[in-house]
Amino acid sequence: MSILWEQSLAQPEVQEQPYDYYHALHEQPIFFDERLGFFICSRYDLMRQILRDTKVFSNVGSQTMDSMKAPPPEVATLRKAMVRQVDTLVTNDPPAHTRCRQMIDNPFTPRRVRSELRPSIDEIVATTLDRFIDAGECDFVKAFAEPVPLLVIADQLGVPRADAPKFKQWSDASVAPLGMMITPEEHVECTRQVKAMQDYFLAALEERRREPRDDLLTHLLAVREDGMEPFSTEEIISITQQLLVAGNETTTNGLAAGMQLLIEHPDQQRMLREDPSRIRIFVEEVLRVESPVQGLFRVVTEDVQLAGVDIPKGARIMLRFAAANRDPEQYAEPDQLDVCRRNAGTHLAFGAGIHHCLGAALAREEMNSAFEHILARMDDLHFLPGRNDFHHYPNMLLRGLEHLWIGFTPRA
Repeated sequence: MSILWEQSLAQPEVQEQPYDYYHALHEQPIFFDERLGFFICSRYDLMRQILRDTKVFSNVGSQTMDSMKAPPPEVATLRKAMVRQVDTLVTNDPPAHTRCRQMIDNPFTPRRVRSELRPSIDEIVATTLDRFIDAGECDFVKAFAEPVPLLVIADQLGVPRADAPKFKQWSDASVAPLGMMITPEEHVECTRQVKAMQDYFLAALEERRREPRDDLLTHLLAVREDGMEPFSTEEIISITQQLLVAGNETTTNGLAAGMQLLIEHPDQQRMLREDPSRIRIFVEEVLRVESPVQGLFRVVTEDVQLAGVDIPKGARIMLRFAAANRDPEQYAEPDQLDVCRRNAGTHLAFGAGIHHCLGAALAREEMNSAFEHILARMDDLHFLPGRNDFHHYPNMLLRGLEHLWIGFTPRA
């Protein structure tokens, strides 16, 4: 019997070691999990097809878990006092999605990220390393992978770096319900945290209305496109929440996974040290092999058939990016990290098509800067004996290490 009938994505042990499960999915690339109540797409070519067809595979309502698992009554009560949720980026389709992207794309273009933001990213990376490098050891997740993306997105939003711990708390609270692995009590607390985040940014927006600044919050208030309505307050809060979460949670997970892979593959690490130009390929391979966003949902708007499987209108289908990124039809030796891989950058870790991640260029630049500095300043990278269980926090959609204890020799 296939392990697909014995295991599921809701099981912590599958989330920890999903690769056998993913390869079983490749044998049934459109699979309906009766226990979870949704279809799973695992093959690269089918996923590209779905990502191009926003008419049949809609994003509207796709990431809301309420229809799959009703929230506690206390959550509904709290939501009445919160800013109304509206569809903007992740949960939107054209033409409304097109308007949002056109009005916000400019600050995140690859050219602007490299030319204007890279110096500040390098400064954040360097000063973060300075705080612990003389010790010769650290919990890499807490000392580096978490603070770097938080400080970068704080600078972009124009809010104090000192508030970064709040952003981490709020982004964790935003993503935890999506993973469908929390208790009702945790769901209530997450909702309280999200309300605190909304209140914080509502106050920040009022400040920008009185005194505009050169930051992303001011841009969201001021941006105008020909024939398009300016952003409403509800839209700005929605976009800001998505930027805050995407701007740190997934990059943190990518940085931690990259460090683990560096240590586990000394031959690949040696190649990077000999030729740092390959660091950009390494970053793409980390994103492909580990896929910080393991999957996202779509809602099917009409009866459709894929790979011989009938999918009815109204069904949910999870695009399991992490499985597609290890599809043997797309990648030779898909489970191997290869810093010479020619098609590493074709992965779907950032999605594809019109919903390709808005912050992809920023995340890539943060990871490139991080590993350039790490390899230049740290030798003898190793795991601290007896300190690591390599445990990932429970979440059906995201993958991230809780801790990563490493040792190293600072380079003079």
